[in-house]
Amino acid sequence: HDGLVGGQWVYGVIIYTAVLTTVLLKAALITNMWTKWTVLAIPGSLALWFAFLPVYAVVAPKFRTSTEYQGIVVHVYANARFWLTVVLLAVLCMVRDYGYKFLKRMYFTKPYHIVQEIQKFNIPDYRPRMERFKKAVHKARLLQRLRRTRGYAFSQTEGGQEKVIRAYDTTMQKPSGWI
Repeated sequence: HDGLVGGQWVYGVIIYTAVLTTVLLKAALITNMWTKWTVLAIPGSLALWFAFLPVYAVVAPKFRTSTEYQGIVVHVYANARFWLTVVLLAVLCMVRDYGYKFLKRMYFTKPYHIVQEIQKFNIPDYRPRMERFKKAVHKARLLQRLRRTRGYAFSQTEGGQEKVIRAYDTTMQKPSGWI
């Protein structure tokens, strides 16, 4: 190097990188389902930062903005203490969260943890699958419809329609219109 010591800007970049790494690790810890978008967002954000800083440190000082970033990349990326600090701070900050999650899943297991493991490891659970369940429901509904449509149009059972018919006097004339 040129004998110059990094300064508050180097320390700022180191701390920002460590904080960003910690926040992204926390986001990764609480993510339940990884999709292409979470992969793009979480590790992609850190990769974007590592690619953005050198470009910004070279381009911005040429436009007389952020001149303090001139030459900062040499002090940051080439320094082993930078990498050690970023990794060590992120790990130390996440030990408590990962430990809590480990204890919760291993010693204070909830039913949904068991279901997640069954799904993750594709363990057969010997219970009817959704397809068979849907077929059974469909068959039951068809049987119910058949039961509803059976019978004759004018069939009468004892105590059913017969009581209603006999309740009216058929010798009287029907009333006409509204009263």
